[in-house]
Amino acid sequence: RRVRKAVVSTQSTGNLSDNALEAEGGQYIANMLRENCYITALDLGENKLGTVGAKALGDMLHSNVNLKEVFLAGNSFSDKDIEHFTEVMKDFRLTHFDLSKNCIGEKGGQLLGPAIGANESLEYLNISWNNLRRRGAIAVAHGLKNNVMLKQLDLSWNGFGDEGAVALGEALRNNTIIQWLNISNNRITAEGAKYLAKGVEGNEGLKYFNVGFNPITAVGACQLLESFGKNSSTVIEQLDISNVRVDEDLWAALKEAKTTLENLVVAHQPYMEGRKKPNPVATLKEWLEHNKHFELVEVFKRFDEEETMEVSKEVLFDAFQQAHLPFDKTNMELLIDQMDGEGKGGVNYTALIDMEQTKWLDECVARYNKHVTE
Repeated sequence: RRVRKAVVSTQSTGNLSDNALEAEGGQYIANMLRENCYITALDLGENKLGTVGAKALGDMLHSNVNLKEVFLAGNSFSDKDIEHFTEVMKDFRLTHFDLSKNCIGEKGGQLLGPAIGANESLEYLNISWNNLRRRGAIAVAHGLKNNVMLKQLDLSWNGFGDEGAVALGEALRNNTIIQWLNISNNRITAEGAKYLAKGVEGNEGLKYFNVGFNPITAVGACQLLESFGKNSSTVIEQLDISNVRVDEDLWAALKEAKTTLENLVVAHQPYMEGRKKPNPVATLKEWLEHNKHFELVEVFKRFDEEETMEVSKEVLFDAFQQAHLPFDKTNMELLIDQMDGEGKGGVNYTALIDMEQTKWLDECVARYNKHVTE
């Protein structure tokens, strides 16, 4: 009764978040809101409304023309449940919509993408902390490309990866409306950062860009800074690369950015002048942790045409470039030098056949450390 009184009232905001309403409670709230013509903002976050609640709310939103802001985070909505909201998103009424911390996966992303592209009212959309990846992530990016109203989009804590980054880069080249974009924690590597950089090079609207806690490395961060610097029409004010190790190259890029982008504030790790450069083998191990499908031994085998169990440094350099390892030319050469511990001009991978690649890389790290201290 108290909840009904709170919803069927003259107040403009209804906050019923974290009330353990579940499906039945969601149905009651939806029915009550059919009678309410005052509430314009509704928060039902963290209530585990599930499929039944999603359907009830979706039906209610079709008829309620007053609600402008709806927050539905943490309600265990699945891919199928998203169908109840996609048509509502095309009705051009909602300005703020939050579907974060749900269970939206690849199929749900494929449903959301066209709805985002068609919408002409949403200014804020939060679909962070879901399972958006592969075709779902690409569909969402394509939706952003076609959207003409969205100003803030939170895609953090999903699985866009490099495939999604390619599509996001294309979206950023075409969308001049988006001002605030968070794609942190999305498994994007330096290869994906390259496409994001191409996107921001032609973007004229983005003010805040968070790519933190992605394994883009200093190489990817440098690419982004360089692209923003090339863009004479950029309005970027904040760039978050807070987890990226700042090496000499990135430090130089940051200093250059201060001269070309006077209003830019970059969140990054501190740089300690004179410290050793990051161990490229250790960087490779970190990259492999985020790309568990990648097998070094398969790269060696593919380019060992004469099956001698050894690959020349020149051939290996081309092989690693084709595999999109996250290194610039200097660090790639240094990486291969350390794999070639005996300086023979080639890397023998016999030992890699018989042991886990991380253990093999550990031996490379030990050899590298011995080399730099001698």
